[in-house]
Amino acid sequence: MELVYDVVEDIYDDTTQIRTMTEQARLPSGDWLLRTTMYTPHHITMDVTHIRLKKNKKTLFKSVC
Repeated sequence: MELVYDVVEDIYDDTTQIRTMTEQARLPSGDWLLRTTMYTPHHITMDVTHIRLKKNKKTLFKSVC
């Protein structure tokens, strides 16, 4: 399965030379994947968060689309 990621945020700081990029992709089930990558001069860090959509229609909050 190949996911198509949309860039939500892409920030570069000249002082620290750190770049942070956040992307989101829609899964076939309707859930979301958020991927945040931080690039530094010394290493790369990545965090992936899976957001499940509730099947119950009585949710307190609407999902961010």
